[in-house]
Amino acid sequence: MRTSPLHATLRYTAIVLCGLIMAAPLLYMVSGSLQSAAEVSAFPKPLLPETPIWQNFVDAWNFLTPQVIANTFIFSLGIVGLQLLLSLPAAFALAKIPFKWSAAVMATLIVPMFIPGNLTLIPLFIVTFQLGWLNTYAGLIIPMAAQCAFAILLFRQFFATMPAGLIEAARIDGASWGRVLTSIALPLAKPALATFCSISFLTAWNMYIWPQVIAPNPANRVINVALAPLAGGENSLISPAVGLAGAVISMLPVLIVFIVFQKWYLKGIAGTGLE
Repeated sequence: MRTSPLHATLRYTAIVLCGLIMAAPLLYMVSGSLQSAAEVSAFPKPLLPETPIWQNFVDAWNFLTPQVIANTFIFSLGIVGLQLLLSLPAAFALAKIPFKWSAAVMATLIVPMFIPGNLTLIPLFIVTFQLGWLNTYAGLIIPMAAQCAFAILLFRQFFATMPAGLIEAARIDGASWGRVLTSIALPLAKPALATFCSISFLTAWNMYIWPQVIAPNPANRVINVALAPLAGGENSLISPAVGLAGAVISMLPVLIVFIVFQKWYLKGIAGTGLE
């Protein structure tokens, strides 16, 4: 059925307007990061800087320090890596290896997902404190990586859609379950892996409460904890534009991850698994 020119024009106009509305905060952040303190604080605020001030990014980088950036990468990648290590074998077992009480295991994984994270924050902190993990990478990463129920359910759903003939043929040829997982299931799971890695990395990169509670030491500070003072009056001598520049720096790794995994991420969201 052919679409009339008027309908096509209205549809694309609506898409462009929605895109601009969604992009407005991002455009504001990028524009403000290149403005002077007077321009950022002015009302009405100018849309574009009169003279771009690139020094804001230098000041933001010096304020954040390379150590903070490195801590955030270690924290985020550590969570992603450990969650993959824990969730992939468990998901494959739930999807393809018959065993007793598999339904009970699924229920055990699903129920905690409905418990608000704030309710478990204090018990989790107490356990981490008793283990002596305060102000350590272990305390930052392991408790968050252990919360991988979503990853297990995501990969389990993907593995369940794989053709049973592939698994049976490999088993008949003498392949172990571990070999089936690594040589057959994982190469076919690229869309699901890209989807999960993107979501998990973004979630870890944006965490604030747990890193602030468990590792307040400046040596273990992550980027959101380091940026927080710029949002209030604690550092009033620092221009708000520097804070916006720091936010832009913080956004870049997440943007790069999405661009790299975009092809497989969209396939995973669409639910396609086999090519």
